[in-house]
Amino acid sequence: MRVSLRLLGALLVVFAPLNLAQAIVFYSQGNDYNLTNPGGNLPWDNVVQMRSNSGPIGSGVYLGNRYVLTAAHVAPLTSVRVGFVDYALDSSSAVSIGTSDMKLVRLANDPGLGSVRLNSSPASDGGSAYVVGYGVGRSSSSLLNSSPVNWGDDSTVAKRWGTNTVDAAYSGATVNGYTSDLLRTQFNTNAGANEAALTRYDSGSALFRQIGSSWYLVGLGAYVQNSNLSGASTQFDSANSDDNYFIRISSYSIATDQIGAVAVPEPSSFQFLMGGLLFLGILAFRRIRPLKV
Repeated sequence: MRVSLRLLGALLVVFAPLNLAQAIVFYSQGNDYNLTNPGGNLPWDNVVQMRSNSGPIGSGVYLGNRYVLTAAHVAPLTSVRVGFVDYALDSSSAVSIGTSDMKLVRLANDPGLGSVRLNSSPASDGGSAYVVGYGVGRSSSSLLNSSPVNWGDDSTVAKRWGTNTVDAAYSGATVNGYTSDLLRTQFNTNAGANEAALTRYDSGSALFRQIGSSWYLVGLGAYVQNSNLSGASTQFDSANSDDNYFIRISSYSIATDQIGAVAVPEPSSFQFLMGGLLFLGILAFRRIRPLKV
């Protein structure tokens, strides 16, 4: 069931600059985990770091044909770091994706990466997923298996992967002037030791799901419930965990404002081997905050 909800209150941009944010944090692991490609053909290399003249401000996903998809609130953007190389932007303006908190920017040079598949099947959005981003990590003062998990400073920024479960969808959520369809994950322990939550600079991070034998981008990191910390819970319920929100790619991959309309390469056909998943019912209203970059 798709839940229609208008998000209220001041939101804190997950990947915005100002209070510099860390990357993905874990409930039961420290900052030295999950720093390398987990394998299985996950598009690890296509997740890139968005930068200003002063340093990192967010994450992004390289889609192909020199285009990078990131959150619209990730600014001011001056370059994109792919691996260990900084790429300048070309002279064209960023392309907005409808009214959503997403934009496409183009690199001046080709980084030599393959393309990423965009999910176009809403029925395939729910379930286990991988999060990859360049956010801050856990604060040195934050103990493992404790709640909340406090975010670290800029010294903890790194590219990390983690797991989580997409358990709800929201239509037409308005946050900071952008109206987007969203997917939700919760930060608790139901995804095992690699359970991950978004932090600062994770705006524009990737939410990947394996559909059939291929990986698809199903969400783009955008908002968190709390700023500077991630509330974690050993209870598998929404009342005691922390919510993370991703822009729902299936709403924009084949719509009028489709991402592919900007000459981003897409596979000629899609095969979705998973059956539809009913999202969980209406949840208590939460205060969602845009990730600070």
